[in-house]
Amino acid sequence: MAENSQFSFNRPYKPFGLNVQVPERTLKQAGETLGSIVKAPADPLFTFLEENEGVFNGDVAFEINKIVAQNFTIGSAMRIENEKINGKTPNFDMHF
Repeated sequence: MAENSQFSFNRPYKPFGLNVQVPERTLKQAGETLGSIVKAPADPLFTFLEENEGVFNGDVAFEINKIVAQNFTIGSAMRIENEKINGKTPNFDMHF
């Protein structure tokens, strides 16, 4: 039965895939794709850090403190002027 078949183990050696030339452009694109795949999980993090840099370097805290100080100064000035115009606020002693 094996004598009648066309198949033979004594075929000439032909390497599979080792003699194929890969174009430079394909190699470059493969490298870029692999680089993108590796960087993809970290991209949202770096984008978030870049967009919110002011929070992390203290600029936002400085602005908040500056606005709170302005609010206190303006409120103080308004209370002083209110006292000058309307007199001292009355105190009612509710403890008899």
